[in-house]
Amino acid sequence: MTNSELTIHAILEAQRNYFLQGHTQPLSVRKTILRKLKQLLRDNEERIAEAVYSDFGKSYFEVMQNELGLVYAEITQLLKKLNKWSAPQRPFTALVNLPGKSRVYPLPYGNVLVIAPWNYPVQLALIPVISALAAGNTVILKPSELTSETSALLATLMNSAFPRELLYVKEGGVEETGDLLSLRFDKIFFTGSTAVGKIVMKAAAAHLTPVTLELGGKNPVIVMPDCDLKMTAKRLVWGKFHNGGQACVSPDHLYVHEDIADRLVEEMQKNIKKMYNGDAENCEALPSIVNDQHFDRIVGLIDQRKVVTGGKSNREKLFIEPTVMTGVQPDDPVMQEEVFGPLMPVLTYDDPDALLEKLKREPSPLALYIFTRNRRLATKIQQGFRSGGGMVNDTVVHFVNNTTPFGGMGESGMGNYHGKAGFECFSHRKTVMTKPTWFELWVKYPPYTKSKLKIIRAFLR
Repeated sequence: MTNSELTIHAILEAQRNYFLQGHTQPLSVRKTILRKLKQLLRDNEERIAEAVYSDFGKSYFEVMQNELGLVYAEITQLLKKLNKWSAPQRPFTALVNLPGKSRVYPLPYGNVLVIAPWNYPVQLALIPVISALAAGNTVILKPSELTSETSALLATLMNSAFPRELLYVKEGGVEETGDLLSLRFDKIFFTGSTAVGKIVMKAAAAHLTPVTLELGGKNPVIVMPDCDLKMTAKRLVWGKFHNGGQACVSPDHLYVHEDIADRLVEEMQKNIKKMYNGDAENCEALPSIVNDQHFDRIVGLIDQRKVVTGGKSNREKLFIEPTVMTGVQPDDPVMQEEVFGPLMPVLTYDDPDALLEKLKREPSPLALYIFTRNRRLATKIQQGFRSGGGMVNDTVVHFVNNTTPFGGMGESGMGNYHGKAGFECFSHRKTVMTKPTWFELWVKYPPYTKSKLKIIRAFLR
């Protein structure tokens, strides 16, 4: 066993003792932790923005909007709702157990491991951490090694501000992640690829540790012929190229009705030019690709024969121009894996029913997006389609709605978080029934008789 393994094992044991001693239980303590974390982030906004920019060129505006802004909103909501969400629930007690009383207590799991990705290196790391702390757990956070500057800063800030028995940030790569997964945690929360999610789940199974997996998938967009063409194009361009397309909820590819495909593509081209000032390479709204490996993979998916706008790249800057490809076929390379970059494949269809039947047989995506003026039809499709979530007439922004649960299903993940769902994600619902001693239902005791069976049948109706 290496020194690093001994160290992280010792930290986990310290967290286990800290939790068992009850230090995380009082709500007042949890709220103090959340306020302290929020202030710590506010005091270091500039440093955080600089670190994220250093890692992959994300602008200060976007760090505030979709990194720190979402974290602040989550903390604010938890501080406001924590008393209510942590209070015992009083469900109805079944007739057979009267005059007993039932209570459901949300209890923390204990020691939590959060493994975070690189594409939103602050909010995707801290929102589950915040939920876990609010629920009364201790946390070890493993941020991504691909965004090394941000990970190092998070480790510096968190490890100096909080006792390691409560919260500890462990830097490192695959080896360190493997070390962590070999240990017994009470809950694991992982955000990342489906392939790695399977590894995490297999490791967790050795200890019967419950997991929440936030994965990805090829999120399809269905554009109906009756859509608002201009608004659809605008929202698709923003949703696809936001964060350089490096988001698990990004639209992956479009299915556009053949009657409007040319016009939609034309409108998208206009919006790309407008949003990125006709010079995407020098526009701060478009971050770079995170590293050489991801750059080469995305560039390899671009078929220059099918490019109608974009297609240029600069490996030295890890820059790929917002790119739209038309005439794409289901067996093209770009359709065989999640794009996760600034590349939009466009496919056409003429029969919506046939398209839906085809999509239903594919792995469940994290999101399904539909653009149409027919809200009733869109609702019907969404209700009958298996995906983690979805939107009608927009993309991506359902992720920031912290009053509703967010998560995947099937190959796009399992479990939910955000807001109340996040608190519940890191809480076990423990039912306790209390019964008085002045009354007892005698029919449950032997000897069993026909008259007792009659009474039992009456209860079962």
